[in-house]
Amino acid sequence: MTVVGVTSVQVVATMAVIIPAAIAPKLAAALDVPVSMIGFQVSFAYVGATLMSLAAGLVVRRMGALRTNQIAAFLVTASLLAISVPHIAALLFGTFGIGVAYGLTNPAASTLMMKIASPANRNLIFSIKQTGQPMGGVVAGLMAPTAAVMFGWQAALYIGAMIAFSVMLAIQPLRARLDTDRDPNTKFRGAVFKDLGVVWRNRGLRLLSMAALTLSGVQLALMTFAVTMLVEDVHLDLVTAGTGLAVLQVAGVVGRLAWGIVADKVGNGIMTLIVSQLLSVAAAWATAALVPDTPILTVFAILAGFGFSAVGWNGVFMAEIARLAPEGQVGSATGGVLVPTFLGVIIGPILFTGLHELIGTYTGTFAALSAVTILGLVPMYMIARSGKAPNKS
Repeated sequence: MTVVGVTSVQVVATMAVIIPAAIAPKLAAALDVPVSMIGFQVSFAYVGATLMSLAAGLVVRRMGALRTNQIAAFLVTASLLAISVPHIAALLFGTFGIGVAYGLTNPAASTLMMKIASPANRNLIFSIKQTGQPMGGVVAGLMAPTAAVMFGWQAALYIGAMIAFSVMLAIQPLRARLDTDRDPNTKFRGAVFKDLGVVWRNRGLRLLSMAALTLSGVQLALMTFAVTMLVEDVHLDLVTAGTGLAVLQVAGVVGRLAWGIVADKVGNGIMTLIVSQLLSVAAAWATAALVPDTPILTVFAILAGFGFSAVGWNGVFMAEIARLAPEGQVGSATGGVLVPTFLGVIIGPILFTGLHELIGTYTGTFAALSAVTILGLVPMYMIARSGKAPNKS
């Protein structure tokens, strides 16, 4: 039940981030802004996530990991309702709130997962938890465009809010058992940057942070612009494009489980991550070949390959953070590494938008963005060379 509850919160948090992108053409029309500007909206969400990550480990220790997840679900509910108000200010306010919620989820989830994981199954346990992110994309990709077409763009936001609120209530019975280690006396004053210090003093965590800065940017650019790419460059209708996003996210779910199993089997999470990102580079280059007359099965196959690799790495990555974290500081280490991770997410869609202005097509821009993935392979290779890569202890 712990894994199900934690994964459900991951689903609703990611769903909330992706919903605006999944209905981007209709949302942009309602607000009278260019569709490509949705990249800046997603980046703004991760401004909130980055700021919250500075203190997320402290919130977990003070409130308890389960209660922190409930707070995140409530913030998602309120923020989606705010975005339903057709005004730029409401969009920004709600987007920031979603980001704050998202910034709370991973440190809380990692703390809970380490209570039930062992060195032999750590990658798989964390990968199961991380499937909540692509599953949230699946929900957004299937639900949001269909709701927007049938009932109007605001309906997608209302449905998302109801899902988030239901999850918040559903996990309440777990709190008495899972939050026994919380410390209500935890102080925030003067300690907000403490989690970053945990990362800075650990070479392995520093290198993971550098890799996350690049890989997370590529992942969010993919999830943000996949629907728009399919509509603008491949000439699919919005509902079919939303299905394509769902295919990509389902492949991400499969990828997270598969990479987790592989990492536990071979006993080397870092090398597993390196292989996954080499496949991501190949998928990005294949995306450049998509044109309006490309068979739909080929389109979906390429998206699946991209999702399997570029969306599938997070579970093993989170397990590596937990493995390298100092004893009893998994939440703090996770929060600290997520600061550069979310900075990458902020930069990624903005960089993609800028490259699109130069290149002119979304498909070609994805191929160009593969250079960022290649850059992220360097710090992971340094960890592998350092002898700190083995997964078993």
